[in-house]
Amino acid sequence: MKTFFLQSLLLSSLACFSANAQTARRPNILLIITDDHGYGDFGFTGNPHVKTPHIDELAAKSVRLTNFHVSPVCAPTRASLLTGRYHQRTGVHDTYNGGAIMATEEVTLAEILGKNGYATGIVGKWHLGDNYPFRPSDQGFKYSLVHGGGGIGQPGDFYENFIRPDSSYFDPTLAENDKKVSRKGYCSDVFTDQALTFLKSQKTDPFFLYVSYNAPHTPLQLPAKYEEMYKDLKFDSALDKQEGSPWAKMTDKDKADARKVYGMISNIDDNIGRILQELKAQKLEENTIVIFMTDNGNQQLRFNTGFRGLKATVYEGGTRVPLLISGAGLFPQNKENANFTAHIDLLPTLLEATRILLPKELKLDGKSALKHIQGKQGNASASSRTFYNAWNRGWPEPYRNAAFYSGNYKLVAADAEHANLQSFGLFDLEKDPFEKNNLICSQPQIARQLRKCLDSVYADISASPHLYPRRIILDPAHEPISILTRQDLLGNGVNAWMSDMVAGYWLVTVAKEGYYHFKSIHNKPVLKGTRQLLRVGALQRSDVLKDETSTHTFNKIFLKKGDYQIESWFDGKDGVAMPYYLEVSAGE
Repeated sequence: MKTFFLQSLLLSSLACFSANAQTARRPNILLIITDDHGYGDFGFTGNPHVKTPHIDELAAKSVRLTNFHVSPVCAPTRASLLTGRYHQRTGVHDTYNGGAIMATEEVTLAEILGKNGYATGIVGKWHLGDNYPFRPSDQGFKYSLVHGGGGIGQPGDFYENFIRPDSSYFDPTLAENDKKVSRKGYCSDVFTDQALTFLKSQKTDPFFLYVSYNAPHTPLQLPAKYEEMYKDLKFDSALDKQEGSPWAKMTDKDKADARKVYGMISNIDDNIGRILQELKAQKLEENTIVIFMTDNGNQQLRFNTGFRGLKATVYEGGTRVPLLISGAGLFPQNKENANFTAHIDLLPTLLEATRILLPKELKLDGKSALKHIQGKQGNASASSRTFYNAWNRGWPEPYRNAAFYSGNYKLVAADAEHANLQSFGLFDLEKDPFEKNNLICSQPQIARQLRKCLDSVYADISASPHLYPRRIILDPAHEPISILTRQDLLGNGVNAWMSDMVAGYWLVTVAKEGYYHFKSIHNKPVLKGTRQLLRVGALQRSDVLKDETSTHTFNKIFLKKGDYQIESWFDGKDGVAMPYYLEVSAGE
């Protein structure tokens, strides 16, 4: 199905352009996204403390989308951004617990652009699957330099980073075109260096470069230079003490975190300045669409202009972020645009901007906002625009952290009950963007109508064939060593994914019959006399450890083609513990 869509897209694209249009170079696309970077974390959005001169300068040259919406957390935003579809449809419903694997059948922006002659590259955070067939290289990116899992140093990332919790952002181990590499330097600098190398190599074909910074996500690690910039920040201005504002209640811990976050943001700002300068140096600036955005709201309490809530909530503080778009002679400069737009709109918008036709068979939830952004079309359709947003830890639930937008109105189901309408929130965002005035009692008919719409979208999404768990494919031809991590571990006991006592399993498909080796890796030595167990489907093996060790391998286990559930655990005097990693390789 995916191949058919892409073939249809390519044929349609070629058919709809004249010979002159086909030979004209399409605009390049530079998409920059940051992680846990809130609406108020910029000079141009009114923050008096954080220094973001390069992003502020970019904002002054861009159309600033002030009513732009994303998902409450990382992986869902990225899935919607790259597919134009609600993230649950793509199979992405969480940030771990097997919920951050995007179905390989999904057609991404990178695949579409690649089929139309674009060089495609990603540096930084992927967070949509680390194993075949879910990696960036499997989803349209011809070049990739990415970390593992949802963040550098998390238990879904490379072991070499995970065991350095206090310094994982420095000298990281990464995957370059699916091969493990080590890089020197601070992570955001490393990703920028590679972005510059990518830009220098673009001489003929148009390109799509996705620069996906993992900062300022925790852990809050940063170079000393940037920590020094904010060490004396007191948060004692009139704005900091503004009566009634959430940030007026910042604790000493919040303030300490904000100083570090601001330092990480200033580092990103300097790196964005380097990228924009390289665009100019390579004479790519005039024909490049430049987009800057963030993936969700701020995680820690600090200035956010007044929006309610933080990351992970469906309130505006969790899901409304700034988006800047400029370049290629397609967009006016220094304009604010308050039209409702969302991450699902970016793919169709960019395809229209690059004159690539979207095949009818590809069903999107988003719609092109190009004419709105260009100022060629008014906001007449705003009253009919609807949008569904939701996320909760685990599988989707209808009224747990969900929202439905229709025109100016937004229905919020933070933890609601269908039978109790007053457990919902209803807000008129045009009059009340900070969601202070709940209209549920004064406008019950509107609330019921929006609840019906929310129910309808939820039922539709719940029927998606991709919402079921994805199986990692063990295929030595594509991935000689498959590393199964806590990122994709399934089971009810996975929420404590940093605990030794977590319990879970991996779902895999064996693509080639033969012998396989399974190496369990813990983050610390396991005591002598502990029994190490492995279960693959109905096959179980165990050994008693003869020495204290953090690894153990079961060699030459013969597996036929098919689907398996894999479990690995240590059973010792201190109880049952799971390894953090399970390496699977094939061979006699």
